[in-house]
Amino acid sequence: MGWSYRKSVSAGPFRINFSKKGISYSMGVKGARVNFGPSGTHVSLSAHGISYRKKISGPVSPSPLRIPATAVIETQNNIASATVEELTDSDSHAFITELNEKCKKVSYTKVARTLFVTILLMILFFSYGKREIIIRPATDNTIVRIVAFKGAHIRKEPDVKSRILKTVAYDQQFKLLDSADQKWFKVELLDSSGYVNRELAATEHLFSEAIKEKETYLVNEYLIPEILLCIILFIPLIFWLRKQDKKRFSMNLQYDIDDNYQQVYQQFKTHFVTFSRSARVWQYVHAEGTADYKRNAGAGKLIKRVRVRALSENKVPMPYFITNVAIPFIALNNMELYFLPERLLIKRGNTFAAVFYRNLRITGSISEFIESESLPHDARVIDYTWRYVNKSGGPDKRFNDNRRIPVCAYSQYTFTSGTGIFEIIATSKPSAMDNFAEFVMKIGALQNRMGTCYQ
Repeated sequence: MGWSYRKSVSAGPFRINFSKKGISYSMGVKGARVNFGPSGTHVSLSAHGISYRKKISGPVSPSPLRIPATAVIETQNNIASATVEELTDSDSHAFITELNEKCKKVSYTKVARTLFVTILLMILFFSYGKREIIIRPATDNTIVRIVAFKGAHIRKEPDVKSRILKTVAYDQQFKLLDSADQKWFKVELLDSSGYVNRELAATEHLFSEAIKEKETYLVNEYLIPEILLCIILFIPLIFWLRKQDKKRFSMNLQYDIDDNYQQVYQQFKTHFVTFSRSARVWQYVHAEGTADYKRNAGAGKLIKRVRVRALSENKVPMPYFITNVAIPFIALNNMELYFLPERLLIKRGNTFAAVFYRNLRITGSISEFIESESLPHDARVIDYTWRYVNKSGGPDKRFNDNRRIPVCAYSQYTFTSGTGIFEIIATSKPSAMDNFAEFVMKIGALQNRMGTCYQ
């Protein structure tokens, strides 16, 4: 006969639960609670919790901090994270495994669309042909050219006493009609014909090739019926396959958020909006020291940076990813970052990784940056320097094009983790990301305190 037993002992925010499955522990207050037990880790962040439809992880075990072989070290100049396969922490393996398995699947809808377009293109390709049409036929004419410098008379009959029809000038041409007469050429006039003396003219042979063009014409008289047949067959198939893909790729991550936590989470989104409104957001990809400060405006370090490709208050990481919360999004040069309520989701290509906020570090600082590009409108200029400087820091007068350059106070945020995350983001607006980074770190601190108590 089955039996069950459950008893809870509370001490402030801590609670110990005794049941048939064993002892489990939970910590938190109303609106925020994490439970650790034999069946795994579950998170609640509401009156009843932000409850995932599945458990976050398996039985709790310490999270080892591993240093990947490709992690960036001090002597390297490139600023880049380890390979995406190494970035996932131990708490996110089950979640990421499912996500990556779905991403590796081939979309039936895309295959059907590709096949549909290919068949249509093939039908169109074989339904038309090309042929040549003659715009102007070839001509083979003999002309009579007047060679007498004083010109000549064209007469009605082949006789010098015959009536003159026309007086023509030197080098005029006429079409030859008859050359049987030994003394006269019969030539064509506009509305009649006449004769010109052979001594005053000469014949030339003219040939011009035909002018042709290629035209496309329909050779398949069943083209329209064939296209309609393809549409009738493929459109319902594509809609059906789309439903199948939705079942195959769908990943449902729902959060039950009460009114109190909804207000807290709204701050999360508000802080990200503040960050995203910075006039410029860069990613640092390379840094190296330089001793040639004279030619680098006095800078001791050269940084290669690129503009962050995109920022969004809400973007899902893949089609059919269903959730009821907004997901802030940053598109870096080499990866995409999605900020879920409890962890950072990383995407590079079609591969995902994830790190709980307790395993993520975001350190912010103000750095002096010599701005050689256009000055952002929200930048704080703290000083000026010169493109070429002398030993004392003043302008090097040997250079005529030595312009003055502003020195700006930019905020710099370094993302790191024990699994190999290493990315640097900079904002032109000072402290633009401070509140957002602090909020993420507070979530991580809460996760870390709960994990430390029970692991």
